Formats: sequence, structure tokens, C-alpha cells
Amino acid sequence: MTIAERERPDAAPAAAELSYQRSMDRVLVHRRAVMEVFVTDAARLGDETFAVAVQAPRAHRYYNDHTQRPALLDPLFLLEAARQAVTVVAHQWLGVSYDTSFLISDWTTEFTDPAALRARGDAPDELVVEVTARDLKRRGTKLLAATLECVYVVGGRRAGTSAIVAGYLSRDGYTAHREKSRGNVPPSSSGMPHTRVGATVEPALVGRERAENVVLTDVERPGGALALRATLDVPVWHPAMYDHPLDHVPAMALMEAARQAAVLAAGEPAERRYARAFGATFRRFVELDSPVTVSVSDSGDACFTVDFLQDGESVCTAEVAVAAVPPGPDTDGG
Repeated sequence: MTIAERERPDAAPAAAELSYQRSMDRVLVHRRAVMEVFVTDAARLGDETFAVAVQAPRAHRYYNDHTQRPALLDPLFLLEAARQAVTVVAHQWLGVSYDTSFLISDWTTEFTDPAALRARGDAPDELVVEVTARDLKRRGTKLLAATLECVYVVGGRRAGTSAIVAGYLSRDGYTAHREKSRGNVPPSSSGMPHTRVGATVEPALVGRERAENVVLTDVERPGGALALRATLDVPVWHPAMYDHPLDHVPAMALMEAARQAAVLAAGEPAERRYARAFGATFRRFVELDSPVTVSVSDSGDACFTVDFLQDGESVCTAEVAVAAVPPGPDTDGG
């Protein structure tokens, strides 16, 4: 069935008709490497509702690098799945051109059925992201902003939700906005030093196995209201976080830093900790050429507030809830 056929009201398909045979075009999800594309098909179900098929990787150096046992789908992979799904929807059906920049201002996610996210191991994990577009703001036919509400459906089970509030700028508009807000041309990640600075956190303490995927350095535990303080150190050569050159720290890298900070603050054992909910407000771009401090406070009930500070200002604040990994069928839940 073609996309054109799926757009007819009388031809709205069930999610079961989505295909997982091949990746969609990488331009649809703003990726340069084919291996970083996880969406495989998409269909329009109604005027503002859509379904996007996603296949999880089985041997990815980032998204399969986690210590949770039993293994669950990496929450950062699920965030990326939502990001790719709403990007496909924006390009395919909301009239957003391919040279448009997406600016995320708010992002909330909750995994309500973590057991449904248990990795199969013997075959690629597949899921559907159901997307509803709301609060569309347009100037003429041009989309300026929208809220994209997502539902993760795994094996027919509703496993969680995600909502992304995004603005859209043309390439020229983005360039002008960045230069005006900074007062000069921002540097590109491709021109930044490829060396890590500071003492990187032990990967196991933040639920990772590879040091290349750790984004926190120089951790301090000052006590009092702050559970910990660290420095953000996102490797600009990272093939997933920087699949292509960027002039800022991307939202996905900030969410990873918030996850790591919350898991670290929650204490050991990290392999039994899972970030079950995220909420983030992105106030302005996080620049590449100025240090960023990550401050974490304990909000109670295994919830943590993670504040990103740059040049004396809060540039992003995230709320992360951490839960115990649900036991597998062959474990005692210890």
C-alpha cells in the first residue's frame, strides 16, 4: 500500500499493516548515517493521527550499551524513536520542508509499562509510535510550531507516552536566530577538539558499559540541597549524538546527561535502575564553547531535578524519575 493510498480516509490501515522490512529515507529523520535510522514505515490514520513503525538495533554501540538486567529497551533509544517518528510526520504530512530546523522547547516522557519494554534478545524488537499532532500554529501554509503527542505500542501493549513541543525555522531563519542570540557565528562540533576534559564517571555507575557513552565528568557531592554536581562533557565525535555537525549540544545529549545524573544520584546498583520518566524544558541553545555545570537535587520518591547551567544561567531543566528494573521471568526480583 502506498502512502498516497494510506492518506485516503477509507484506507486508514491498522498498525499491523506497517512494514519493518527496510529503513525509511535518512533525510526524513535528519540523520546522515543509515545505521542511525530506526523508522521503517509510516501511515496516516486520520486528519491529525499517524502511526510510525520502529525497529530497535541489536548491536548498537550506544543504544545497546546499557547494564540493566534483565535488559530493557534503552530509554534514550525510545526518546530517539519518538524524535524520529514526529520528524517523519512533520515532513510527510505537516508540510515541513526538508531544510527546516526543529527546535524543541519542552519534552515529557513516561514509561507506564516497563515490563513491555523488555528486550527480546533473539530477534529485533519492533514497536509502533502513534503520533497525534495538536496545537498547530501556522503563518499561511507554513508550520511554525506544534505539539506532537506520542504513544509507544509494543506487542499490542501501551508501554508509555511522550509529548514534544517543537518550533520550526527555515535554514536562513535558523542561522539568523543563532547569530542574533549569540552575537556572533557559533562554532561547529566538527571544529571542536576531540579530546575529553576532566575525570569521566565510571560507566557502570551511570548504567553504561563504554566510557565513550558517558557525558559527565568531575563529579562532586557537595551535600545539602545538591545531591551532586558535575560537568557536561559530550564527545563531539560521538556517532549517535553527533551523527552530523551541529552548532550546539543537542536535546538528545542533554537527556542522556539528565538520565546519567539521576541514575548516579539514585545510587548503586545502577544495573537495577531505569529512568521511567523524563520532563525537560529547553530555554536556549547549549553552546559548545562554554562550560556547562550539571546540578542535581533530590525531589523525593526517586525523582531528581537536573539543572544545566551555562554562563550563570539555567539553559535547561529536566526532571527524571528512576525506578527499579522490573524482574524477568527467571529472576527473583532482587
